[in-house]
Amino acid sequence: MTVAKRTRDTVLYIQSEWSKSHAEPIDPGQLHLFLCDERSGKLTEDQKVFVRSLRDEMRSVYGAVVCRLMLCEEMLRRNMVADADAYRSVFYPEGNNALWQLHRAG
Repeated sequence: MTVAKRTRDTVLYIQSEWSKSHAEPIDPGQLHLFLCDERSGKLTEDQKVFVRSLRDEMRSVYGAVVCRLMLCEEMLRRNMVADADAYRSVFYPEGNNALWQLHRAG
């Protein structure tokens, strides 16, 4: 389920970013095929380069999120922080709530 969600998020992100600078959208079916297997899908070379770059960004973002969530869970388990708000106050003292707001919304 997590891989499917990551793929969905990646597709939405790529489509959004592509549409900012291109009049013609990327075909979602071809995009899915390419993300599953780079030998599949009929994307242009320009699209392939673009998709690879943004796919790699999303993989990095998901890796960072998983690391942060695992850290939070472990700190909670060891009673190093009382709750998620206490964890957030340690690692996001400037009030950067973006990760937590997305978590609560989804």
